[in-house]
Order: sequence, then C-alpha cells, then structure tokens
Amino acid sequence: MRILCVCTGNVCRSPMLEALLRREYEKQGRTDVTVHSAGVMTNDGMSPTPQAITAMNEIGLDISEHLSRQVTPAIMDESDVFVALTTEHGVTLAFYHAADPEKVVVPGFGIPDPYGRPLAAYRECRDELLETLPKLMEDIEAAWNK
Repeated sequence: MRILCVCTGNVCRSPMLEALLRREYEKQGRTDVTVHSAGVMTNDGMSPTPQAITAMNEIGLDISEHLSRQVTPAIMDESDVFVALTTEHGVTLAFYHAADPEKVVVPGFGIPDPYGRPLAAYRECRDELLETLPKLMEDIEAAWNK
C-alpha cells in the first residue's frame, strides 16, 4: 500500500504525518506500506519549517531532511490512498487530480495549519495528529480495501 499525505505547502502537516505514519507502520512490521507526502500549492525543494522540525524532534522523529514537492500526476499514480489534511485538500485531490474520492481520507475533522504560528501551534498540530492516528490508520486500511 502506498500512502500519500497531502497538505498545502508540504512543509508542516504532511511531513509531520508522513513521519508519524511511517514510524507506526514500521512498529507493526508492515514492509508492504510506503508513506510519502506532497503539497497542493508548493514549490519543490523547500525544507520543513523550523517549528515543525522542533516539534517532531521532541518526540524522537527527524524530518529535517524532508524536501517539499508539488502534487503531480506522477505522484498521484504512485499512490493508492490519499490522506488529505483538510476536507478542502481532499476536494482538490478529487477534482483537480482525479483521485478516487473513496481513496481519500481526512483525519478527524481536518488538521488546522500551524504555518506562520509559534511553536506551540506546531505542538498542538503534532499532538492532534498523534491523537487521530489510530482511527486514521483504520480509515486508511478501509480505503485501501475499497
């Protein structure tokens, strides 16, 4: 299963979620799962925000080597399930990038964007992602099996 996490700029939420999902699947010994991320409105090659790096370092995950990338047809073709960080991202994936809506999953009611806010907002984002992770992983499996 190939999972693509998608947010706006691919410098905060989606790389944070990518790292969290990758760690959880590795803990489960799932060698059949790959996790990547991209943004719907970004430039390729941007580093995560310093706050995102710090928030993830605090829980033992290093995202400092991540580089942003734009959602493209090739990236879409390489993915089986899409985790949209908001409903709007999900609509964008379905409408503009032809993702099967049944293969698009949104964690909870969506994850607010911490971009441009202080470190506390990134910690809140990280913690919300952690809180939604068990249900999100169930939803990912369900979408993959559709």
